[in-house]
Amino acid sequence: MLRKLSQQIRIAGAWGALALLVPVAASAATAPTVAHPAPARTPRSMTYARGEVVVIADEGAFRTTLDGSVHAASARMAGVLRGIGVERAREAGPRRPPGSRGHERIWILSSAQPGFDPVGASRALQATGAVLAACPNYRVGLAYTVPDDLYVIYQWYVDDSGFADIGLPFAWDVEQGDSSVVIAIMDTGVDTTHPDLAGKIWHNPGEIPGNALDDDGNGLVDDFEGWDFGTGDKDPKPEPTADASGIDVGFHGTFCAGIAAASTNNGDGIAGAGWSCRIMPLKVSRPDSGLMVEAIAGAFLYATDKGASIISMSFAAPGDSGVPEFFQELVDLATRSGTLCVAAAGNDEDSVRVYPAACEHVLSVGATDVDNSRASFSNFGSWVDVAAPGTLMWSTICQNYTFGELDQLYYVFLFNWDTVNPYMYGNGTSFACPLTAGVCGLVRSRYPALTPELVAQHVIATGDEMTFDYPMGKKVNAFRAVNLVPTAVETEGRSPSATVVRAAPNPVVGSGSIQFALATAGRARLSIFDAQGRLVRTLVDGPLAAGPHAAPWEGRDDRGGRLATGVYFVRLEAPGATTTAKVVLMEQPR
Repeated sequence: MLRKLSQQIRIAGAWGALALLVPVAASAATAPTVAHPAPARTPRSMTYARGEVVVIADEGAFRTTLDGSVHAASARMAGVLRGIGVERAREAGPRRPPGSRGHERIWILSSAQPGFDPVGASRALQATGAVLAACPNYRVGLAYTVPDDLYVIYQWYVDDSGFADIGLPFAWDVEQGDSSVVIAIMDTGVDTTHPDLAGKIWHNPGEIPGNALDDDGNGLVDDFEGWDFGTGDKDPKPEPTADASGIDVGFHGTFCAGIAAASTNNGDGIAGAGWSCRIMPLKVSRPDSGLMVEAIAGAFLYATDKGASIISMSFAAPGDSGVPEFFQELVDLATRSGTLCVAAAGNDEDSVRVYPAACEHVLSVGATDVDNSRASFSNFGSWVDVAAPGTLMWSTICQNYTFGELDQLYYVFLFNWDTVNPYMYGNGTSFACPLTAGVCGLVRSRYPALTPELVAQHVIATGDEMTFDYPMGKKVNAFRAVNLVPTAVETEGRSPSATVVRAAPNPVVGSGSIQFALATAGRARLSIFDAQGRLVRTLVDGPLAAGPHAAPWEGRDDRGGRLATGVYFVRLEAPGATTTAKVVLMEQPR
């Protein structure tokens, strides 16, 4: 039986702190009951960087001088800046070169004046209509709770004889994903050297590692394996990050990455839900301040610019001033770029909306337990789209730094860590989120023509109808998600097959053609990757009209060399959609 700890542990940061509750497992013999929704609690106030406001604005809205002073493009905006006391500005996130898909920029506006009000400043900026979104530079917390039971089987959520799991073994019989589908883990960092993750890390095809140059021109030097937006360097591996009680939670991002897409069928470690999908590490935390809106905003731009298929976000912020609108703008940006956003619903045991989970176009995930009930800590409500296992999750932990002595004791006695192998237990909607993201990776591999909205609709539609004590959507069913043909139609009436790509013939024998169609005119990139996810050929990269197109491919790489016989992946990045297709290359018979 599981035992409940009487105390609550809180992570420093979001809402002042994020509650971590050790859950109690319900008795398997107790049938779920339907209850009236619990009264919503008043959101706890968030902490933020004093004197800073994060703004999403069109290119050219602001400019700075060498000393950092800010100047607005319009006289009206200049007056607003003077009125609220903003004096300086800096641009955050990657630099977007001319001709890139988006025109949005992230600015940090700041003031050293006593009494500067970031909340009021955000409202004033938003009211001008000249910025896309604005909010204080809040500290955002992890949707995370600690484990407590030392005697449960490993990865019950993968295969529990069809009772409380999500049917992954059956799903893998149908679809095992592909390496061109990339899941961005926006979190405390990912240990890219972990033996169960090292072979699954996404590599930036436009960057040459270790040459100290910005090869792809995005302002980030050597961002070969993602980026650390928390401290601003090329290394996305975690650092010690203490919660309010002093316990290190730096392992959180690595834990999420393992659930989403750890190496599977390799005879060691755990099985990741996404099987062959890859992981894009995006670190958005700092050891001294946790997760900040500034870092999250920059990571959003990076993920969309680099064509991430899915963003997994295991953090949550309440609807304080500017937060819903700000996160909605980021989500809309990602959705327009063809990236699906998946977010944890939070661990506060109530129906208060948290963000980005409550944003439109986000697949919001609550948590279930080993008894197929709502996990006691999980948030709920009509805004929660699906539920997935989130208790007693066994996954990867970082080993790139040494845990403190107190942390080691804590992990041993509450997390079931053996002090040697980099794995332990964890609870939270934090971990239901990457599990669902991994399933979405399988769906995007199986049905590459689906837009982000249609992937989310399909995962919701194919879930299992459940009776929870409070509303929490259907429970994710991985097998049904990859086995049933999608029937959803977008609300705007666009056909999911309007942007498609395929090889003709397939297999390609000697040479062939990659045929594709664009739903709307815009910049398109048509690339070919090998089975290890490495870019081998760029066939198209530039503006194209809407409609059908074709690009010849003679089975050669960008250097003109003949590629080996095998399986390759064609990736089409176009306005509003990112589509992949498998193609087999065979030698010309002699």
